[in-house]
Amino acid sequence: MMSKVLKVGWLVAAVLLAVTFTVSAGGTGEQGGGSQTMSKALPVVGISTGSSGTQWRDEMISSLKMVGDEYKSSGKIKDYKIVNNVSNGDATEQANIIRNFISQGVNIILLNPNSPDALNGVIKEAQNAGILVVSFDATVTAPDMLKVTLDHYAWEKKWVTYLCETLKKGNVIQIYGLPGHPANNARVKASKDVLAQYPNIHLIASTSGYWDETKAKEAAAQIIASGKQIDGVLTQDGMAYGVLQAFLDAGKLPKVMFADPSTIAFKEWKKLKDEGKDIKFVTENNPPGIGGTAFRMALNLYNGMKFKDGVLSKDGVYYYTNTMMITDDNFDQGWQLLKDKPDNYLLNNVMSQSDVNALFQ
Repeated sequence: MMSKVLKVGWLVAAVLLAVTFTVSAGGTGEQGGGSQTMSKALPVVGISTGSSGTQWRDEMISSLKMVGDEYKSSGKIKDYKIVNNVSNGDATEQANIIRNFISQGVNIILLNPNSPDALNGVIKEAQNAGILVVSFDATVTAPDMLKVTLDHYAWEKKWVTYLCETLKKGNVIQIYGLPGHPANNARVKASKDVLAQYPNIHLIASTSGYWDETKAKEAAAQIIASGKQIDGVLTQDGMAYGVLQAFLDAGKLPKVMFADPSTIAFKEWKKLKDEGKDIKFVTENNPPGIGGTAFRMALNLYNGMKFKDGVLSKDGVYYYTNTMMITDDNFDQGWQLLKDKPDNYLLNNVMSQSDVNALFQ
């Protein structure tokens, strides 16, 4: 009888010791907006950027690194790795990158998707392997996952409407982003829908600038060289400054155009305003730091936290709304935010940990 009691006692002590070790090794999982009594092992995070090498993407990657370094140094993650596509925008290559993450045994995958649906299969593979998958900057049609994105349709519609209301009539050109990317698809649809409401504004040319300033400038230069009258320019962040340079090189200016929300673009904008040039601008920032914000949300989910009711759409989308539209009327507001920043800086924001935690139970 005594032998049985001793065995039970040793078993209870062993269980208590194991629990104590697990809690001390893994941490409590407390992150301000919620807590757990026990957390999982520190995760390894794999990040697929989809594209790189442009102003916006470079700042996006810097924001991801900022959050990753913060988490690694504070012991919240084991490690993170960022893998860029060799061929920007290639969904097949991106799927292979994600499969490599799966085989490496990462715990969380963050991706800026190159297609709304071509990655659904590999996303399911990752989920079946027990990996948390989160998309950012654009959405995918895959179910049962968090998607952190700007409402790109609403974003484009807002400033294109301003441009059309300002222009009233004339010819416009469009230099859009990466063909096939979900964000670009939504933006192109928005501009088409707005233009349909202004029969006196004619879209005379539309081509891709691939979200690359140099390529956008080249595309604009070819259209300008045709000699057609161009009154307005529809383009996107990361390309507008290049497009403006093409007009300046040709000794011409449109009446109204989208401007990059960057320091160097605002310097040119201010110079043209001060010179009294007959051109109006409109811009709206699209924070590259959305990847860093998604990183914070993903870690909270991994640690067992749940969003508050109503934060996500029915499709699991968190729509990022921290943007501002700037025109000549409130130029000074944007200038104050940019004037002391490096020339290549784009208006940016990464949600703080406390602000992210406030979205969770």
